[in-house]
Parts: sequence; C-alpha cells; structure tokens
Amino acid sequence: MSLLSDIAVPIAKLVNMKKYKEKDFLNPRRDTDFLNKKNFDKSLITDEQFIGEFQVLTVFSEESYNRHVVFLHGGAYVMRAVRAHKNIIEKLVKKFHLKVTFIDYPLAPENTVDKAHRVLMEAYRHITNKYKDDEFYLFGDSSGGGLALAFLQILKNKEDLPFPKKTALMSPWVDVSMTNEEIEEFAEKDPLLPLNGLIITGKQFAGELDVKNPMISPIYGNMDNLGEIFLIFGTNEILYPDCLKLSDLMEVAIGTSVEIKIGENLCHDWILAPLKESEETIDEIGNFFLK
Repeated sequence: MSLLSDIAVPIAKLVNMKKYKEKDFLNPRRDTDFLNKKNFDKSLITDEQFIGEFQVLTVFSEESYNRHVVFLHGGAYVMRAVRAHKNIIEKLVKKFHLKVTFIDYPLAPENTVDKAHRVLMEAYRHITNKYKDDEFYLFGDSSGGGLALAFLQILKNKEDLPFPKKTALMSPWVDVSMTNEEIEEFAEKDPLLPLNGLIITGKQFAGELDVKNPMISPIYGNMDNLGEIFLIFGTNEILYPDCLKLSDLMEVAIGTSVEIKIGENLCHDWILAPLKESEETIDEIGNFFLK
C-alpha cells in the first residue's frame, strides 16, 4: 500500500468529497471535452465517427495488435469522461498495443438507458464491421462497467455480431436500485460516492424502466455464457456488496469464468486516481486482454 493510498480516504472525508460529488451528479457539466481526438498523443492514430451526436473514437498505433477494446466510461450515467479516462486509453494503446474504441454514449438526465443501448448497439455494429479482422473485448468502469455488463448480456443473443471474448469490469455499478441491505454499512466507508445522488441518477437513467430491469441493473440478468470476466472492486466502496454478490453469481454461471481482484482499503474506481495501485491495476487489465 502506497503512502498516497493510505491517506486518500481520510483526506477525501476531510474535504467532504461526497458533498461535492453529489452536486456534480445533480448538475453535471457538459462543457468538458477530454476525449477530443486533438488531446491524444500525436504518435497515436485516431479514427472518429459519430452516431448521431455521439462520438465513437478509435485510438491505435502502428504497433497495435488486432485486439480491440470497446471502452465505456464511468460517471454515474450523468458525467462525461475525465482526463484520467483518456490517460488509461493511451496507456492501453502505447504499452499494450491494443486498439481502443471509446463510445461517448448518451447520458442522463437528457437521455435514458434505452437510447444509450441503441447508440451502443449501432456503434458496436459499425466498429465490428469496420475492423472485421479484430478480436473484440469490453471494458467499463463504474456506471460504464454496469452498462458493459448489460450490453454483454444482450450481445450473447445476437448471432450476427462478434461476441466479446473478454470483459474487464472496474467497480461496476450493477444495481442502480441500491437496495442491497449491506450498502448502508459501506456507504459510511466510501469517501466518494453519495448514496442519495446515486439513487437519483439511477432513476433518471432508467427513465420509464423499473430500476431492477437487467438493461440498467444487470445483476438481475443472466450470467451464463459471458466469456472471460475480470472483476475489480475495493473494500472501501459503496458498491462492494453488489460487486461481491456479482462475483458469486458469476462463479456458478455456465460458460462464464471470472477472475477477481479486491483492493484492500481502496475506494471506488481507484484507477482514476494518481496511486501506485492504479498503475498496477491498469497493467493487470492490459495483461488480461493480452493473455
């Protein structure tokens, strides 16, 4: 455990991070553009399309293999990708020679999950058709992890599309109902995520759907035949109980294998933070896609 990770939780509590995060959730910014292709390292190749107004950006290098990661970012379904997401994409491309496609899917409160899935399906169909020789994987953090798992459950019934062989889920938000009885205990430990803010944004993104519909809360979906899963979560996050439940469901599923990494004393989605553990975990994700 690094010194920085040792002090991250108490510092976050000291500045009342949850209060600021809830304000962000309820009034999400739309003026950020960290995933603009102009912001990427000039040594990398960027291929940009739009599905309607929603960006689909593929990043790769001359050394990239035909191993293609479709990446869905976190942000409680209301926030745009941050600079750390861009940095992760660059590392996966430059160090592990992967291709990465970032899909800037529709967000709440302007949109709901049904539109997000329509855009995601159209984008995935476009990407897999354009890069026919590639092997495809999924990667999502936080809400993006929940969306990735829900999309994976849908894709397994689509015989006309290549199915992702591997999926990495970082602190996935897999039950927006937040009704697990153990959540209250971990809400006190989590220095970042406000329970009330999550409940509000989850309902916004669900729209007219029940919040326990597998389309938005994939923990209620079928875990069979999902391929290889790398599930990562921390002991100091509000989503710990649901991630633990998810790991149990996947371990007994047919046609699904799961590798689990639990970060002791680490908080939600720690790969976005400047920690030694973040670099180690991103490396583990890159190696997972290569092995």
